[in-house]
Amino acid sequence: MANADYRSGLADAAVPADHLVVVFVAPPWGDALDATTGLDLRRTTPPIAEIVDVLATRFGGHPLLCAIQIHETVEPASLAELTPRFDWSARRIYGLNAPGDNHGVLLGTLGWAP
Repeated sequence: MANADYRSGLADAAVPADHLVVVFVAPPWGDALDATTGLDLRRTTPPIAEIVDVLATRFGGHPLLCAIQIHETVEPASLAELTPRFDWSARRIYGLNAPGDNHGVLLGTLGWAP
């Protein structure tokens, strides 16, 4: 395991041409989570859309599945900005905690759809 930023870490990733790439994306939220509006995916460090764009460029010849950590409440404009980047997407929230404290994933694919 290397200690590197995501751009340099991805630059060295070797993936056979016929393989699906699965990536879990969970950058630090910092102040991106607001108690009223929810998680703003544009305010993570780095922003989620930036990461997805880098993944799309780096693995453009591969089918790609992104699993992005989200909060049960996501700021709608940030979600609307992100989801068109994918060929298919779906949100899954896991009700393990009290309402308002649950996390989940935004699943998104590039180069294929389930």
